[in-house]
Amino acid sequence: MVELKKVSVIKLLYYLIPLFLDAALLSTYLQGGIIYWLDSNFPFNPIIWLNKIFLDYWNGPFFPGAPNAYSQDSLFIGLFIYLFYDIFHLSLYISEFLYLLIFLYLSQIGFIKLLGIIEKIFDKKIDKYTYIGALAGGFLYTWGFYAYSPPILGVNYPFFVFYSLFPLFLYFSIKYVFIDKDYITFSLFSIYLILFSGTQFAAFTFLLWAIVIYVLIMFSLWKLSKKGTLVKLMSRNAIIFLFSIVAGLEQLYQTINESIGAYSVGTHQKFLGKPIVISETLSTYESYHIQTVFSLFSNYDFVGLLVFVSLVAFVFGIEKDKISKFLLSMLFLFIFVGGLLTGIINVIPLYSLSSTPIGFAAIGLMYSIQFIFSGFVLSFTSSLIFSYVIPWAISFINSNYKKILAIIVILLILSSYIYSFRIGEYHAGFRAFNLPVNATNIFYPPSELVNTGNYLSSHAAYYNILEFPQQYASGMYDDNGTKAVWYTIYPLSDYIYGTVIKSPAVNVVYPLYKYFPSCDFKNITNYFVLLGAKYIVLNKQEYPGPGVPLGYAGGYPWNYTKFIDALSRAPNITLIMDNKYYNLYEINLNISLIYASDGIVQNISAEQLFFLYVNNTFQAQKQSVIDGYGAINITNISGVSIKVLSQENNVEYEIIVNASKPFYLVFDESYSPLWVLKINGKANSHHYVANEYANAWLMPPGNYVAKIELNSVSMTHLIWVVTLLPLPLFPLVYLIQLHRRRAK
Repeated sequence: MVELKKVSVIKLLYYLIPLFLDAALLSTYLQGGIIYWLDSNFPFNPIIWLNKIFLDYWNGPFFPGAPNAYSQDSLFIGLFIYLFYDIFHLSLYISEFLYLLIFLYLSQIGFIKLLGIIEKIFDKKIDKYTYIGALAGGFLYTWGFYAYSPPILGVNYPFFVFYSLFPLFLYFSIKYVFIDKDYITFSLFSIYLILFSGTQFAAFTFLLWAIVIYVLIMFSLWKLSKKGTLVKLMSRNAIIFLFSIVAGLEQLYQTINESIGAYSVGTHQKFLGKPIVISETLSTYESYHIQTVFSLFSNYDFVGLLVFVSLVAFVFGIEKDKISKFLLSMLFLFIFVGGLLTGIINVIPLYSLSSTPIGFAAIGLMYSIQFIFSGFVLSFTSSLIFSYVIPWAISFINSNYKKILAIIVILLILSSYIYSFRIGEYHAGFRAFNLPVNATNIFYPPSELVNTGNYLSSHAAYYNILEFPQQYASGMYDDNGTKAVWYTIYPLSDYIYGTVIKSPAVNVVYPLYKYFPSCDFKNITNYFVLLGAKYIVLNKQEYPGPGVPLGYAGGYPWNYTKFIDALSRAPNITLIMDNKYYNLYEINLNISLIYASDGIVQNISAEQLFFLYVNNTFQAQKQSVIDGYGAINITNISGVSIKVLSQENNVEYEIIVNASKPFYLVFDESYSPLWVLKINGKANSHHYVANEYANAWLMPPGNYVAKIELNSVSMTHLIWVVTLLPLPLFPLVYLIQLHRRRAK
């Protein structure tokens, strides 16, 4: 019979206090609003997240399609929001509030458990002041990093879940390596579940610092404690690393699959006249200096410096025991990363290595020093040291009354510090929807926004949706706002998580923002059809949407009234929804994603292509501009018919062809060599770029069945099976092992 362990009221309070504090601060911060997800990809209907993970693997929810949108890195967010919003029918505010509260709380509990097991490794007695120190350090770790820079907006990034669970990950890892006797343990299963979030591979630069911290802690604990042999240390850590690979296998596969494109862009593309990584590195050096590293705990430099000095004094001033030596390694890591962040340790010369075999690593190191990545290291190491400052400082107080008073003062200081960020105008951003909050942080989701999204989710099927007046809203503008280009979405935003897919956003979509609706065209609908757009979402507010960093009202030299007027006069376009924030239009034509087409072989610009179609020179989905070596002109394909027999998860299509002459089969997805067309099992090598962005194959005459498939899809499905297999298998093995042990 299982016996329940007795838990003291005081110890229970240690675990309840952070929950109450988190709930109070979070509700104060959100004030009934939400933090939008993933920078302008607000999930109108959260079930989209799960669909994109398990079903529609290729297409993103908006035109043009993007692989890996809403992939494994968003799994936990999707599951929680779906549970709260769609199953329990809670509001979006309550849904996100609960989601954030869970992970903020787990972050602090993980810190308490981590501190306890470190002291256990060093055979140090854990007392009530240790818990208080852990509460303070965990509180600082959870809120300090996101409150400082960037704010809690950081939940937009895929690594938010892993950041929150990282202390628990370290706790279970240390327990597995140094405490657990069996190789199959509950700790190992917990490690797998944390890593299964997949976020460690979604942001490689964040993973880099996680590995640095992990290795330093593990080696320091082993070296100072001498618990276990080196063989045991290495073998158990090898198992953890193996589990991390399996748990993140899908993300790792996509990372490797797509790293070439990101590296190519990162080492060759320029931003404002400078190589793009150099530009970001210089920006980091200009934004962060010595004071900002010291001010990790405060807006005021002198307060931050005081806290930093106290940390240094603590590490060097306490009795030189094993814990002080361990913390000294943490302090050195803090100083080293701080040096990287401020440019005292300058990595810019490494760019000279970008064309060498190790250039990949050089570019990654330069990108990783941004505060959004390196701030994780500063936050963790300083919070861990701070956890020991508290009980150390309290130990100098003789009176119990004064000790209690000191603890209250510490909590008040921490609370007031965090609260100052919640209520202040610290977060830079721009207003949207005429709301009293910044669009780049929190906004109140109006019912019109949710209704528009739900309508599209239920009616759009596999058709693409074009957002107006700005596609990729968070990043398409230049210095003077007169045109839309892909500037602020850096190709290395996730570093090696780039893309091998040729993006239409920088070519065929671009003329829409430059010429429409300022000019009068004969048939703009013809161009929308070319892009495969079935629905058009027009945002009628001052800014295109939450999270758009435009520098002035409107952001364009024309207003939204012109959009409304131009779309109302465009043929075959119907307004189907009109509310305060959005107009939703439907194109009343048969928009096919796969169609037979004439092929006009020309080497033209995206702007020339735009004018050819909007002025009815070419007819969309009947005549296509083909670019590629070996392409030939084909006209008048009246004797050709195709029919899509089936499609699987938007990554595999089966088509029946009846053609009396050659023709071009156009697949209206972003061009990639990963797309393969097979006829009777044999790949068609005549693969070209159609209309500056889409896929086209020169097809032979005859009656046959063809298949279009994403070349990596079978491997992707296999990887998902391998990744998910440990979920049911591992607990089963653990229970069998537990049963055998008890039977003995």
